[in-house]
Amino acid sequence: MPHLLSAAPSARRPLLATASAAVLAGALLLTGCGSGSPSSPGGGSQPADQSADAALDQVNLGLIPITDVAPVYLGIQEGYFEDEGIQLSVQLAQGGAAIVPAVMTGEYQFGYSNVVSLLIARDKGLPITVVSNGSSSTNVPGKDVTEVAALPDAGIENAADLVGKTVAVNALNNFADVTIRNAVEKAGGNPDDVDFVEMPYPNMPAALERGDVDAAWTTEPFRTQILEAGGEIVSSPMTDLTQDFDSAFYFTSEQTMQENPELVERFQRALEKSFQFAAENDDEVRTVIQDYAKITPELAETVVMSRWYPEINREGLEKLGSAAVKYGVLKNNPDYEALIAD
Repeated sequence: MPHLLSAAPSARRPLLATASAAVLAGALLLTGCGSGSPSSPGGGSQPADQSADAALDQVNLGLIPITDVAPVYLGIQEGYFEDEGIQLSVQLAQGGAAIVPAVMTGEYQFGYSNVVSLLIARDKGLPITVVSNGSSSTNVPGKDVTEVAALPDAGIENAADLVGKTVAVNALNNFADVTIRNAVEKAGGNPDDVDFVEMPYPNMPAALERGDVDAAWTTEPFRTQILEAGGEIVSSPMTDLTQDFDSAFYFTSEQTMQENPELVERFQRALEKSFQFAAENDDEVRTVIQDYAKITPELAETVVMSRWYPEINREGLEKLGSAAVKYGVLKNNPDYEALIAD
């Protein structure tokens, strides 16, 4: 099986990627499913040759309809999964909280979720295994895929100014809390004095405009929408934590890993090819996200694109895990060897 850990961030290949690094977490319900080409809501059309289709392994992958997962749709489109003997069916969900149990029960063979949600799952004893990186930071403060934004009249210019303010996050005690608290403390503020309010990403631009919150932990395309409405980026928590920050992973269950390791290897190979294709075809990425992520052509041209690396930044993951323990999101120090497939 391909080794997933990179020796150091500098050793990674410079692959571009798509928006919205912070993947949703929380108790959310499934919203749809499908399979095939990117022209359908879940991923597409069925092959005309049903006998050939029957020779492929039917595999379900739980995804969130955000721009970060564009490589999967492009990989289906380019035939990379079929080349590996996989008929991939994309199952759409609103958040990782719906995907994790579906992977545990075997309804999905693979899933996609933010890193902190997966660390929390392992912390609670769920037998999940990470098989690939998902998406990563741009490493550019102010131009990252997930950042904290505010309107000018909020009086917030940097992370330290978030102290005493109300910040909208997509899920409490998760990815946003950990990275924002770290950024505030690094800037000299008290991370315990930030008031987090949970709300869905799509609700954040209007909440800022109404003054319901002072700032928002926002991701694409909502990040760009806030900026176009006059908002400003006031903190880039992922770049504050580490270089080449990995925000989400693809994962499976330990049962699938043990019973069908060869399938996992084929899935990894197809996914790596998909990452590479996306990195080399920015126009294709910005076209496919218009369909499944429901983004207008104009917005698709302006959203910030994250990066895709097949390898996992182990050093950055450990920094994130330590911060999650420090701020009480995890009870125990993570077992990284158990979390990540060799």
